[in-house]
Amino acid sequence: MATSVGKTLTHADVNSKSVDWTNGITKASRDVAWYQASLTRVPETAIQVFREYSGIPDEEILDHIYKVRDQAWDVLPYPCIGVFRFLDFPACLSPVYEEVLGRVSAGETLLDLGCCFGQDIRKLVQDGAPSDNIIGVDHESRFIDLGYELFGDRETLKSRFYTGDVFAQDFLANMRGQIDIIFVGSFLHLFTFDQQKVVLAQLCKLLRHREGSLVFGRHVATEGKGGTLRMDTLGWDVYHHSPDTIRQLWDTAPEGEWEVTSELMPYASEGWSNGVNWQGGNHVKQQYFSARWQ
Repeated sequence: MATSVGKTLTHADVNSKSVDWTNGITKASRDVAWYQASLTRVPETAIQVFREYSGIPDEEILDHIYKVRDQAWDVLPYPCIGVFRFLDFPACLSPVYEEVLGRVSAGETLLDLGCCFGQDIRKLVQDGAPSDNIIGVDHESRFIDLGYELFGDRETLKSRFYTGDVFAQDFLANMRGQIDIIFVGSFLHLFTFDQQKVVLAQLCKLLRHREGSLVFGRHVATEGKGGTLRMDTLGWDVYHHSPDTIRQLWDTAPEGEWEVTSELMPYASEGWSNGVNWQGGNHVKQQYFSARWQ
């Protein structure tokens, strides 16, 4: 039985319940504010990945993106799909990306939680990280399959992909204590603060309990006090973190002492034609954060 996004979860709930963060909205027409029919320009990072990693001729890149994006839209009408936000390859925009790339290249293990197409995994591999040091997890197996189609690397990529529910008691139980770095991109904002506390408890189980273990990511945010907001264009509830609330979240971690840093930036994307109008205005920000085990 799905649990409403608005309900507070306790750690006991992780034993038996999942979360329907869409409020039941799993289908949408293309006549919505968060569906962009075409790209005004393909971001340069995306061009490089498709050209150099996937070997797609420049003149075929745009049609290839449209084909896979529209298949994904029919799976779940998520804004990052509708407005091509996956083409940002957001992990590489993080202030800690160069550190992460170096650590994974040196043999550490990275988990991309909520990996969608695995776009950030491909960017890491293109930049020199060994693919067999990287793991991707998503709740939706069809996104993982579409990732192979998008990047054309089913026979060459050695990264491991899994489907799973982060609220399940046995979530990635065989990997506990084996992960050095976790990336959560456009993920935490899907859940209430109390639900994020349950997610954080799961992350603590997965990470190696040692100095330097790292969680980093990005999500929608606000300069205000933070909290759950109803996105009227979506019909979904989305949590907007502030610099204070992201630190408050890690204060609830059941294990470890954490150094938390964050940076608010304009909510933007190179490929958008609608700006942030579908979100309601420039008051919406994005937050890059990192949390480091001390």
